[in-house]
Amino acid sequence: MKTTSRVCVVGGGFAGVQAVRALRRRAPLARVTLIDRNPYATMIPALPDVLSGRVEQQSIVRPFADIFAADIAAGAVELVTDAVSSVEPLQCTVRGAAAEYAYDYLVLAAGSEPEYYGFQPEEGEQFHTVNTYAGARALREAFVKHWRHHPGGQVLVVGGGYTGLEVAACLALASRRHKAAPRITVVEAADGIVPFLTDRERERIEAYLVSNGIEVRLGTRLQQFSRGTARLSDGTVLENALVCWAAGMRYSGPEFSTPVGAGVETARDGRIITGPTLQLPGHPEVYVAGDAAALQSDGNVVRRAVNFAYYSGRCAGSNVAAAINGRPAASFRPVDLGWVIPLGEMSVGRVLGGLRVGGRIGLRMHYTMSGFRHFGGSNALEFYRTALRLSREPDPLLSQAETAP
Repeated sequence: MKTTSRVCVVGGGFAGVQAVRALRRRAPLARVTLIDRNPYATMIPALPDVLSGRVEQQSIVRPFADIFAADIAAGAVELVTDAVSSVEPLQCTVRGAAAEYAYDYLVLAAGSEPEYYGFQPEEGEQFHTVNTYAGARALREAFVKHWRHHPGGQVLVVGGGYTGLEVAACLALASRRHKAAPRITVVEAADGIVPFLTDRERERIEAYLVSNGIEVRLGTRLQQFSRGTARLSDGTVLENALVCWAAGMRYSGPEFSTPVGAGVETARDGRIITGPTLQLPGHPEVYVAGDAAALQSDGNVVRRAVNFAYYSGRCAGSNVAAAINGRPAASFRPVDLGWVIPLGEMSVGRVLGGLRVGGRIGLRMHYTMSGFRHFGGSNALEFYRTALRLSREPDPLLSQAETAP
């Protein structure tokens, strides 16, 4: 066994955390460096709950120092807070804003970021997103500020996929008991929301959104956002608008510094295409997992999902350990355990090979699984408690004095 192998894991989401854990179990003498732009891991599926206030905010993130406390104390895992910008596979280094980091093996699990499809707001205008904890907190704070300064103003959510609908539903849930809540509009360029749902499920969701004061405009795009005014492709003008972009995601990891991109192929959304063992063709010391990888099942790239990130990270870490120990690598075979879209007080989903779930049962399953997949400790307990107390009123957006008639 090579006892001095240096392993860099870039990205501390579900895939990165599982890669580190697999390495510690299977190659305990390896030196592991976990690099992430934040000092904490985030329960990504719960970010819309930052907006609703249904889950205590501090339970959505967990410091890496707590997750890997024993490994850090043993000197086996080093934590680095840095933003990695490039990978130099020929030199076996990754370059961050603060330093360069050498590796013998690399697990790239840097995740994804919003895809804007070339759209840019006017200078000085801001789009909000909910792909990070900081972004979700900023949107909640901006929503409250917008409410105070523009009672009855407009909130525009761009994108009618599950993220956009969750954002709209959570904002409506948080403000439902208040007077003069901002009006929420969701615009979707396609002719239907969430394309993989049945017509009946889409109708149920649309009816629920409308009953909560959310307007959905299909076949409509945001054309311009300037001086707080949003202009839509159907001619609608929304004054004093707060905009949240939730229209798509793409690879957010570092660039590869190789001759003309040699050995690095990507899917349409930038995710990196790997071999069956999650190794980068031409650079077998590099493994890609989670949302950074174009994970495939039966020749098709699978959707981004916690389950796929979790197990691909474990597979990548195990395969690095196998390489260190001189053993063969295993192929990654995605298993789809299903999904649930939580929308405030309703849900739709498929679990265990296609079994349909919905309503409060689906919501309880969502929060239970979020607890089960969490990074440990009291964080998980908060999600289990939430699954059992769906009737608990969300944390208020405004003080009682501000909402008094």
